[in-house]
Amino acid sequence: MKQAIGHRLWVIGRNYLLSIVYCLLPALSWAITITADHLEHFKEEDKYVATGNVRIEEEGSVLTADRAVLYQKTSDAEAMGNVIYEDNETFINTERTELNLKTKTGKLYNALIFFKKGNYWVNGDNVSKIKEDHYYADTATFTTCDSESPSKADWCFKGSNVDIIVGKKFTAQNVTYRVKGIPLLYSPYMWAPVKTERETGFLFPVIGNSTRKGFQFSPTFFWAIDENKDATFNLDYYSKRGIGKGIEYRYLDFDDKGKWYIYHLKDRELKKDFYEFKGMHDHRLGDIRGYMDINYVNHEDFYKEYGHKRDMRIQRFLQSTGEISAPLQNARLYLLGQQWIDLKEGHTAVPKRLPEFGYVVNPTSIGPLMFTLNSGLANFYRQREPRGQRIDINPTLSYSFGETVPIFQSLSLRETAYNLKNAPSYNSAPHRETFEYRANALTRFTKRFESFTHVIEPSLSYTFIPETHPLPLFDSTELFDKTSVASLSLYNSLGFKNFSLAASISQSLNFNAGDRPLSPTTLQASLSGPFTLSFDASYDFNKGKTETMNSGLSVKVADKTNVSIGERYARESKLMQYTAGIDSVLTRRWSVNANVWYDSKGAGLRDSTLKVIYTQQCWMVNVALTRRPGDNTRPPEYSFMVFIELKGIGILKVL
Repeated sequence: MKQAIGHRLWVIGRNYLLSIVYCLLPALSWAITITADHLEHFKEEDKYVATGNVRIEEEGSVLTADRAVLYQKTSDAEAMGNVIYEDNETFINTERTELNLKTKTGKLYNALIFFKKGNYWVNGDNVSKIKEDHYYADTATFTTCDSESPSKADWCFKGSNVDIIVGKKFTAQNVTYRVKGIPLLYSPYMWAPVKTERETGFLFPVIGNSTRKGFQFSPTFFWAIDENKDATFNLDYYSKRGIGKGIEYRYLDFDDKGKWYIYHLKDRELKKDFYEFKGMHDHRLGDIRGYMDINYVNHEDFYKEYGHKRDMRIQRFLQSTGEISAPLQNARLYLLGQQWIDLKEGHTAVPKRLPEFGYVVNPTSIGPLMFTLNSGLANFYRQREPRGQRIDINPTLSYSFGETVPIFQSLSLRETAYNLKNAPSYNSAPHRETFEYRANALTRFTKRFESFTHVIEPSLSYTFIPETHPLPLFDSTELFDKTSVASLSLYNSLGFKNFSLAASISQSLNFNAGDRPLSPTTLQASLSGPFTLSFDASYDFNKGKTETMNSGLSVKVADKTNVSIGERYARESKLMQYTAGIDSVLTRRWSVNANVWYDSKGAGLRDSTLKVIYTQQCWMVNVALTRRPGDNTRPPEYSFMVFIELKGIGILKVL
């Protein structure tokens, strides 16, 4: 028994278009609007049949098709012919679908699915929509490349038992990695993150080769413990050296955050067990803050052998710090523990603060004066002597006056006392009472012309500390020594519309230096505009020699190309180093970056890198050639690296 629901006729550029609109509000707690050329209701089966330009709208989603059947009681819909489903997260184009509009679950046949966030494409013949954000297919193709067909995209993964949770993960079995439809790699199982949600599973391994370490294979497992905790487990296999194992744990909440890392590698060639331990924890309890940063290696040459970055390989000291700080009214108390590892001379060379208790008064006004205080009681420990305890109290009063020529003066009193153990060069309780006086005068002259602005800033300063007794060297506190130095400096700058030029020269006079009172004269200059030029040098008139000289030039030779060269010279350390670099975006696809360091004082070619990057819409290739310098015990290390990034999947590294 058929019952017509209603109709309305419009004429829009053709003879007629029949469209019937029906809103299912009485029977359902949510609204569905159906628009079609023809709509019928079959009362016995409680179903609606729509044909011709069918459009079904539900809050946040739209379904269009040539023909559709909707069952009112169950909310099940069948659509066929040019079926398109779209919501805020997903776009689906399929030949036929069986879909429950309320639960948004069902079947998709010969479907092309597009996840808007992340630009993910999935193509499958028989796809089950298990939940609103969960899909399963017997066989499917997956990619992030825009293409008429995912199977013919720049790259894709094709596999069986494909399981996709939107915002979380993509898993599949019997997977082939394809380029332009041609299968290149095979894996019995694959896991990949979809979008940015954290998910437990294996990350892409690092595969490589090194002239020193041999073949490298480094898989990593990521464990998403909960919303604010995760961990990674990594393995480093080096065919020439051994196997390294590492664990890192991270956490974050309202009052605590931190990360802890431990690593072990047994090096067969060097016959050493390398251990590395790093940790950071930050805790707040009201206004009280506790902080800990630990860095430890058991062999000083660990970073020279296995440091991934140049800064790690050339660092001199490794510092660990723990501190608890409590604020007071305009002051604070702290408890500090600190140690250093000298990566050149060994673990025993640098004294450790275990611990130090301190009291600091922030700048406080006392009439026209400003008062500050730094004080601390520290215990210094090291395996070699001397060691012991030290108390240091350093109050300071400062006073400023003058407008045209502001003058700043300060007077610091200092009391330092020790309790030493096994220090034959000192008595058991040496102490020092001294003071420091500082004065500084600075003024500025500015003249504005039609095409530029001229600024001159002369300054004069003087520092005086009376003669003190020799003390054991623990840190910079002991460098508070006899001083009588006057310094004069002159800063000069010219500011034009498109560039500026600045230069400063300074000269110090040391009244305690006998017949050679002049300290090295320093000169600094910079030019910025179409290019940037920097220069600084120090010249010792007593010796008639240049002590240091550094310069750098950076030029923008094209819209997206920068070329830089530099030079560093230090006479005392016998350093004469040259650097050169280029960073260029050649085209929309190609870019290059290169850096070279060269030491002409005998060390020769140092660290050098060359990177060439090619970028497409859904993938990127980064090719890098790296040279690490050798020394008297090892030759230089060369490595060739290729980083392949599949956008939205992660990084596959082939070295």
